[in-house]
Amino acid sequence: MGKGGGTPGSSPAVLPSLAAAATAHPLARASAQATSAHLGSCSVGTVGNRHLSFSSHRKLCMEVELVELPSVSTAGSAAQGPAKWPAKATEIARTVFSLTCHLAGALVSLPRQLLSACIFAVQKMALQKKRFLKVFLLLLPVALAGVYCGTSLPAWTMLAKGLREELPRVSAADLKTLRHSSALLAEQTQKVQLLLEEVAQLRAEIRSVKEAQKVNQAASEMALEVLVEMSDWALKSSGATIDAQRTSETYNCKENWGCRVLWFFRTANPPDTILQPDVSPGNCWPLQGHQGQVVIRLPARVHLTAVAVQHIAKEVSPSGTVISAPRDIAVFGVDADGEEETLLGTFTYDVAQELIQTFPLKNAPLPRAFSRIKLLVKSNWGNPAYTCIYRVQVHGKSKPESLD
Repeated sequence: MGKGGGTPGSSPAVLPSLAAAATAHPLARASAQATSAHLGSCSVGTVGNRHLSFSSHRKLCMEVELVELPSVSTAGSAAQGPAKWPAKATEIARTVFSLTCHLAGALVSLPRQLLSACIFAVQKMALQKKRFLKVFLLLLPVALAGVYCGTSLPAWTMLAKGLREELPRVSAADLKTLRHSSALLAEQTQKVQLLLEEVAQLRAEIRSVKEAQKVNQAASEMALEVLVEMSDWALKSSGATIDAQRTSETYNCKENWGCRVLWFFRTANPPDTILQPDVSPGNCWPLQGHQGQVVIRLPARVHLTAVAVQHIAKEVSPSGTVISAPRDIAVFGVDADGEEETLLGTFTYDVAQELIQTFPLKNAPLPRAFSRIKLLVKSNWGNPAYTCIYRVQVHGKSKPESLD
């Protein structure tokens, strides 16, 4: 073994082959010895304290071959004389040396190749194991489902068989119950429909009743308003009186002997007769002549709206005629002091119409309230001696203050 510290498995195997070559040919003996010596030093070892690879060993051995062969030739020539190294022996030595170097490189690279093969095999096995694990995880649920279906299928089959056997019996009973329920439902639906119709009818009736109540309320309010407006403010019982100073004289029949005899047993009615509701035949106030006036004191200041005049019918008249009834009439509102008069309207009482005739006053209700009212008779229906007034009514709304 040389000084390079080569591997023990390379040089000992090559040395016997070199020895055999040296014994076979005398000229190659010296070359074999030199090759063996240099091969031991060119085997795997260290150069400059560094380990050399196979390619470095091969390169180094080739350099040794090129350098050392002339040295061997020189030694042989020194030992044997001026004889030269044959070319064939040199070629054989080179071939043997090349094979030896290749064999040494193969032996050196063998562990590394084995290690690479092992690493590749391990990686391949790890990859195959991972794929196997994925396939296993994919197949595991399928296998579990198959096992579950396989174990549950008999139970489901028995259950389905029992249900098929039980279904006809249950279906008949359920069908009967369903028909009964359907009939009850139809009956209840019809009842509900009738109830809805009754509710709708009741709603309509309630609506009509409400509308009727509203109409009645409006009519009541209107009637109350009319009643208030048509309240008679010329009633003696309510406090109305006659202003005698501004009222015409009562009829006096002294010129007529027959009338004087009649009035001997009965006095003439005073002017306040027209303030009383009794309108029996003959119960009137006769004013002198066919023209005259009467002034009525009202119980309160009143916004006047209408005046009504009443007479009796021709059929119940004591004289058999109604020529003493007033015809053309004018109405005035009089202030408290009696100085100022306001014309409220003129109208005509028609004996051919109703017995009680109401005459609305212009601009009624008047913005002013009056405490007195004046009724001026301009003419009657043909009696020149007297004019009979049975009843006078004054309508309006009172002002919220009383007379003194």
